[in-house]
Amino acid sequence: MLLIIEGMDRCGKSTLVNQLRKNYFTSPTTIVHHSSSPPKVEDPNEWELDHYRSLFMVFKDLVNKYNFDIILDRFHLGAAVYGEKYRGANSTPVYDLDYRHLSGYKNAALILLTDKPSNIAARDDGDSLESSVEEYRLTARAFEHAFARSSARHKLNIHIEKNGGFENTYPSVVEFLDMVKSEQ
Repeated sequence: MLLIIEGMDRCGKSTLVNQLRKNYFTSPTTIVHHSSSPPKVEDPNEWELDHYRSLFMVFKDLVNKYNFDIILDRFHLGAAVYGEKYRGANSTPVYDLDYRHLSGYKNAALILLTDKPSNIAARDDGDSLESSVEEYRLTARAFEHAFARSSARHKLNIHIEKNGGFENTYPSVVEFLDMVKSEQ
């Protein structure tokens, strides 16, 4: 399975990835990828598209041919949100890429973790990309928009507070993943 976990900093993505690696995906073939900003290149937006295009092809090949389980701790939708926000990138090519690789692809799932902006700001340790509650609110909206635009067949949006807190995230995700696996 190709599992993409998206969301802003301090929403529990890395914690969820660790829980899934330890307790759900028992295969030693799980890969975790955390995307970062493109290097200093002439056209960082084009570099980023090539980067995600290549990774999509490699990851899907590993899933399809070798039954790997791959968990991506933020991936292409994070690039759409933050590329637009910080570099003025056009996000449309990212959604085109999403459509090409996820539309109808039964071996993929997308999870978005969100929370109330004031809750996220309260958890900020100073290393987040956002620096105010208003910025968190705008970024949360951008992630929700990106999630809605994704062509992924299997999608789950978990709002941490509305879902009863972090302790309910893992069980909700397991229930969702069990449903996805039953359809494969």
